Amino acid sequence: MSFKKSILFWVDGVLNNTYNEKELYDSLELKTLDTIVSEGCVGQLLYSNNENQEKYTENELKELLGFNINETLTESLFKEKYMNLKIKFISNVEKELNIFENSVILKELNQEFFEKEIKECSEDMIIVHYQCKSNQLKERREHLVNLDSFLSNSILSPSIPNDYYLLNIIIGYNETTINVPLTEQQQSNITPQWFSQPPKSFNFLNSNIINPRMTSPLFTIEYNPTMTRKDYSCSFKESEFIKGSNGKILLIQHFREVAFKLGKVPKYGA
Repeated sequence: MSFKKSILFWVDGVLNNTYNEKELYDSLELKTLDTIVSEGCVGQLLYSNNENQEKYTENELKELLGFNINETLTESLFKEKYMNLKIKFISNVEKELNIFENSVILKELNQEFFEKEIKECSEDMIIVHYQCKSNQLKERREHLVNLDSFLSNSILSPSIPNDYYLLNIIIGYNETTINVPLTEQQQSNITPQWFSQPPKSFNFLNSNIINPRMTSPLFTIEYNPTMTRKDYSCSFKESEFIKGSNGKILLIQHFREVAFKLGKVPKYGA
């Protein structure tokens, strides 16, 4: 089954320099985001280049869209790669607005603004990239509340058919060195040192072995109530994200799955 449209929200830097920052979630009502996590499927996206610990949002965007960081990302190359997939690109990072012809500057996570843009959208997919400009706790909490409210009143509105939107939310840290722990179950499955495990799937890219950056993953939450399988993640917080059954995958390989569900790439994998 393919979906009519897809919406991808990337809220970049809303997670701070501490894993599972308690103050970020304390007394914060995120009922819709909690539902999306509980009824969706969560995974971790790993940036392929572990050689540089500085945060390069431009390179993360390239990999998020399935391009290598040394490639020049243009709309024509994007459409060639994804069978003329049409994008409305909304961002508060001005230099990103030059990539796609139909780009809109985003000033804040405003519900009225999003409702207008989505209502007027004729493209196959909307990508929203909001980069937090401040590390202040108050502002980051407000961003999450605004996102929750918007999703509740528009995308997840009862008036929208269940098979219409494939929703993908991506949440990122504001720096690259955050260690994300394993769950107790994952720790119990660690093999003895004397046993040589084969490389993981995220260690391969185009048949070459790579060592992706394991710190500060992007968390991806995929949601559609009729199609997405559920996992053990129950609420919107990092300690729940790490339970996600999508596990760890390369950031650069993520978008292909989204495009496949829109019927924009041939079937791949198993």
